[in-house]
Amino acid sequence: MQGADKKLSISSDMVSPANRVTDNLSKKLTGKKIIQQASDDVKAHIQRQPPVQRFFSFMPTMLTRVSPFHFKSRFKSAEWPLVRLDSGDANSWGCMQVVGELLIIFDETILFCLLMLMTRFENDAFETSLKDLARIAGIDPTPSNSAKIWQSIQRLAGTRIDMQLLSGKGRQRKTIKELTGSILSFADKDQTGGRIRIIINPYFLEMYAESFVTNIDMRFRSRLKSDVSKAFYRFYQGQYETESEIDITRLAQAVNLNMAQEMKQLKSKVRIGLKELQERGYLETYEITRDNRVRVLKTKDAAVKFEGQILSNSDIEFFID
Repeated sequence: MQGADKKLSISSDMVSPANRVTDNLSKKLTGKKIIQQASDDVKAHIQRQPPVQRFFSFMPTMLTRVSPFHFKSRFKSAEWPLVRLDSGDANSWGCMQVVGELLIIFDETILFCLLMLMTRFENDAFETSLKDLARIAGIDPTPSNSAKIWQSIQRLAGTRIDMQLLSGKGRQRKTIKELTGSILSFADKDQTGGRIRIIINPYFLEMYAESFVTNIDMRFRSRLKSDVSKAFYRFYQGQYETESEIDITRLAQAVNLNMAQEMKQLKSKVRIGLKELQERGYLETYEITRDNRVRVLKTKDAAVKFEGQILSNSDIEFFID
């Protein structure tokens, strides 16, 4: 038995140096370090691509192809719809999918509120209340709205963002890396006091939040009545130019307006959104041409101010470090 015991006893000196290095590295890794390394890989991959291919798929730029936020339809269903949105660009640096329950403009509002609070508390984990979230969102803190806020938080926690990095062309095209993660990592609610604790997923912060926020002024946004106006506001805040022109169908696709409706109805919806932005002093002028192009001129005060973003570069670095 003594011989058997000796065979089972392995000294640390007998472990190869390579294995010891691997073990030490695995012990030192943290969740945020893993995310940071993955993010560095993605950014390095994107920087090697032509400029037109560097934009994230659902970010509010003129090249926006997919937005995760939709307009609440008037359908009557016992179950909230599930969606899988694909960036649909097989020729770019990669592709992106948003998977989960359908996100609506109200969910975008709550996400912006959470990002504001995260900046205020200087932490990706913080405590707030349904009443405070309602105040920031510009809605009445009624029991009905409180329930809607919590349901929105649940949808954000259940929304997965998948990314796939691609390289090569034609038959040589191959996947070199895949990533996945949700928008929120965790949330809990105290039923009696309405207190909520939130953890925003570091993956979302590192990969998407900085580009997603794009200088959103929550006070201005909360005064907008139309969801179409809010969607257009986010879209045009992502445009660096004061003056821009885009085909009406591309604009509609960028903010998830119903493409099945007749052009006359689509133009009417677009006018409603643009008109409110003009009345609120965001747009100087707007025009829908006879060949169905949308031209807008933003006021000087509406120009993108990087220092006014909800999240700045320093904020992102603080939360990820």
